Amino acid sequence: MDFQPYRESLEIRRRRVMILTACSLALIFLLWFTLPTKSFFAGMFLGGLVSLYNVLHIARKLRLAGEMALAGEGSRPGLGLTNRFLALILPLILGIRYPEQVNVLSIFLGLPLGYVAAVVVELSLIKSGFGNQEKRG
Repeated sequence: MDFQPYRESLEIRRRRVMILTACSLALIFLLWFTLPTKSFFAGMFLGGLVSLYNVLHIARKLRLAGEMALAGEGSRPGLGLTNRFLALILPLILGIRYPEQVNVLSIFLGLPLGYVAAVVVELSLIKSGFGNQEKRG
């Protein structure tokens, strides 16, 4: 079975989410070094990094599950919830261990960054009509 259109569609989404999140992280990184509230932006940066990892991890797992479903194979073991929770623990440990460098509460403000980027990318693709080319012809 040909998975190429499926892979291309997911690759476009993954690339755009990565670019949007990387730009947001670059802005937070610049704010971290320029503004006096360094611990706040350090926490947001760490939360954003975890968010990017989580979004890319779940995208990979969903791609594998989708390919297995299209091929008619058995079920996939899971989407890696444990890995994503463990990824969250590292910045929290850093924030608790070094509270003067990393604000723990701002880590939670950075966590939705990748998911917000995914929603923005998906809404922009829907608005542009991406994926509806096959239905028009």
